[in-house]
Amino acid sequence: MNVKIPELLAPAGSPEGVRAAVQSGAGAVYMGFGTFNARRNAQGFSHEEMADAIAYCRARNVKSNITLNILVGDRELDDALEDAKFLYEAGADALIVQDLGLARLIHAHAPDFALHASTQMTIHTLDGARQARDIGFSRVVLSRECTREQIEQITREAGVETEVFVHGALCMCYSGQCYLSAVIGQRSGNRGLCAQPCRLPYNGGYPLSLKDLMLAGHVAELADWGVSSLKIEGRMKRPEYAAIVTKVYADLLREHRKPTAGERDILRRVFSRDGFTDGYYTGKKGDSMFGTKTDVPMNEVKALYDEAARRFAEGKEAPLVPVNLFFSARRDTGAVLSAGEVTVTGGTEQAKNRPTTPEMVEKSLSKTGGTPFYVKNMHIEVEDGLVVPASVMNGMRRDALALLLSKRSVAPSRDWMDGNVLPRDEEAASREGFRGYTAAVRTEAQAKALEGLGLEAVYAPLEVAARTGLPAVLPRVFSDSEQGQIEMLLGEAMSRGTNTVLVGNIGHIPLARRLGFAVHGDFGLNAYNSRTLCALAEMGVSRQTLSFEARLAQIRDMSGPLETDLIVYGRLPLMIFENCAIRRQHGGKCSCKNGVTVLTDRRHESFPLLPEYGCRNTLIGNRPLCLREDFARLGVQTARLLFTTESPEECAHIARAFLSGAPLEGEFTRGLYKRGVE
Repeated sequence: MNVKIPELLAPAGSPEGVRAAVQSGAGAVYMGFGTFNARRNAQGFSHEEMADAIAYCRARNVKSNITLNILVGDRELDDALEDAKFLYEAGADALIVQDLGLARLIHAHAPDFALHASTQMTIHTLDGARQARDIGFSRVVLSRECTREQIEQITREAGVETEVFVHGALCMCYSGQCYLSAVIGQRSGNRGLCAQPCRLPYNGGYPLSLKDLMLAGHVAELADWGVSSLKIEGRMKRPEYAAIVTKVYADLLREHRKPTAGERDILRRVFSRDGFTDGYYTGKKGDSMFGTKTDVPMNEVKALYDEAARRFAEGKEAPLVPVNLFFSARRDTGAVLSAGEVTVTGGTEQAKNRPTTPEMVEKSLSKTGGTPFYVKNMHIEVEDGLVVPASVMNGMRRDALALLLSKRSVAPSRDWMDGNVLPRDEEAASREGFRGYTAAVRTEAQAKALEGLGLEAVYAPLEVAARTGLPAVLPRVFSDSEQGQIEMLLGEAMSRGTNTVLVGNIGHIPLARRLGFAVHGDFGLNAYNSRTLCALAEMGVSRQTLSFEARLAQIRDMSGPLETDLIVYGRLPLMIFENCAIRRQHGGKCSCKNGVTVLTDRRHESFPLLPEYGCRNTLIGNRPLCLREDFARLGVQTARLLFTTESPEECAHIARAFLSGAPLEGEFTRGLYKRGVE
């Protein structure tokens, strides 16, 4: 079986990092540009440096994938689009994008510009990958939590390229669903400035700090399944790190094998957190996946770093690009050398002693060191009795390869469609003014306590909806193997009167629509601008919860052809875990029903952990949000009360206070609506 080798996608946080990745065997490099990428603290690239980096990669048969992978506000969209246009015209191969509205705009302006759905879009199911494909993405970067079975199925059946992380840092929370850094310190992961609070101690230990991922032993099977790209994390790390890790994985891919003990040790020494894990991939979750940074003495890694630095030093070139050479020497035309698309000429002389032979020509033309080229085929014709001096042939070779390198560096000619390419977006449908309050509960008792109060809707977890017929909240995360049970519960809910579902992932939208439900979008869809509202409306969403990371001024800016909802009360959901933190806090025992488990940070703030479908957990805020505003002025149709740990009596009391305008006593936060995020 001929297996296509996946591209090995290496990180680069600087021009030096680009050389490190390319000279170490990367098939593609991903870089951040401007202020709209998820590593905004990285060194970054100027416009000139980025254009040079893209040209450097293109000339060497290496793809350039650029990250524009954060949420973008309405007033930032024009600047983000200008960045996209610059990258398009500079010849970048693809953009990695999180924001649905920005992706939709870029696709409209440049339909042939490849868009890759960032891991920040939380795509981990077949429906999610297909939905991304249907809205214009050519590749999906799968959630790091995906198992080997999920990766294989999505790659085989989704009809879209897949990209899989194979090495580097793991977040405890599903990417794109973490709001902890934003809420406690205004540094949002969805805005590229995560402060990594998961690496800090809680309850006297490090229950949220995962070891780094290492799938070096699995790259051959990923290649066999047809995964398009294997990704190494690490744009914030030094170039030597990228060079070392890239070389190991490039060797494994090329030779279709598992790593040796020596290669594993190299990866451990260059960076690890108490070793590595493949726990999500193999389905072996638990305590063995957790660890903190291991400090390796510099004398153990200095030789590794020095060797790597020599490999990508200025002027060093690996033979990456094949070239076919055609050389002829005739009395009437002189010497002519064609190298790919370029041709150079030189002089010939009548032989007085020893004429030039094909063997002599081959010896001169084969010396491609110092260039990224190697000779794949060579055709030589030399008329008898002629001499072509070695100095002439060497000069022709140097000139031809220099011209070829320059020609390969030129950006392709591309046409960006200027003007308003989505005029219907300017015609936001007229919506009703503020209509009232909705609520989301976790228990049937909470829902019952809210009956008859005059709430516009009460959303309940799917299991509760299946018994009561209330509008159903789909689990924010469930796998394809769990979807059968989800569909069964949805059928039971529909039979009891449920006609609406609240979804927090783009993969849930087609599922709900197939089954005949009206679709409301939850906070997990990260609706941060008007263009995203338009994109979600096109997917079939009729009401969308706005991001609670947006300022009130941003919320007033948002308009679109669907109703909007705003969370105004409750402990905000800050993280969602695939790895059960509740079980870890109770010595490996399942204790979801034994009261509320909390994580306490260094400031003695307590964050409750709630059980979720499939033995997952949600970490919620240390105190409830409470926003009392003129919601009609904000332009939303409904405001939501989010009930989690409150008793049924507390739920009813709080709902009555909002409905009547009565004051509430207690310790509350106004969240991010006033202070915003960076």
